[in-house]
Amino acid sequence: MKEIYQFRLKGHLDKSWAEWLNDMSIDQRRDGTTAITGHVADQAALFGLLSRIRDLRLPLLSVNILVPDDDAAH
Repeated sequence: MKEIYQFRLKGHLDKSWAEWLNDMSIDQRRDGTTAITGHVADQAALFGLLSRIRDLRLPLLSVNILVPDDDAAH
């Protein structure tokens, strides 16, 4: 089962990086951070994304697994 992850970075990342980050959603926040959100298939995919995020050279602030609304009720 794919998990939904959100990575928070310090600084703004242009949305044109979405394809390079496996079609993740990129959201620039007013507080000067970027949220990268999307499905991650497994641990290998997670480590691959973390490697790519490292290569961006923006500080990683957090990594969170998001709970879909339909799962939160259970």
